[in-house]
Amino acid sequence: MSAGEVLVVAKCLPGRASAVAVEIDDAAIPEIVGTLAGEDTIFIAVRDQKAQRGATKKIWEMFGSN
Repeated sequence: MSAGEVLVVAKCLPGRASAVAVEIDDAAIPEIVGTLAGEDTIFIAVRDQKAQRGATKKIWEMFGSN
């Protein structure tokens, strides 16, 4: 799910990335600077590597870690 030190990449079902990104934005997770959604992929910008770990954990908590 992580990519580099300040980016998290999340995959979801086709056509759902925008809705998922809105949920992430609405959660106001302080570690997240912003999101950019495509068709089935979301790029999530974070402040630094520590923020990346925290944001990833919170996203898994929101959507489950099946």
